[in-house]
Amino acid sequence: MTAVRLSKDVASYIRREGEYLRKLNPAAARKFALAIKNAKRTLSEFPQSGNRMHGGLQITGSLTLVVGDYLLDYLYDGDSVDVILIRHGRMLAPTPDLDVDSDL
Repeated sequence: MTAVRLSKDVASYIRREGEYLRKLNPAAARKFALAIKNAKRTLSEFPQSGNRMHGGLQITGSLTLVVGDYLLDYLYDGDSVDVILIRHGRMLAPTPDLDVDSDL
């Protein structure tokens, strides 16, 4: 089994989303919590199960696991999985700020 680690931002997002859903719709909150738990199990057992098609990250080697309405972007180094971003499928993927060289 592969170790699955969540970044601080991902863990924070999961807590906030869970709290939001609990207030709005407790059944949806339970569904979300179960989906995250299953996603972590899937990544632990099958760390390369994500795809490159849905990912919005511009990081070489990053994979995306589709979990219901959510996308988990992660890196797998052969030993462990690092989930570095989670977002709802309707959210735009963040793109890095690039400084454009004026002499190019």
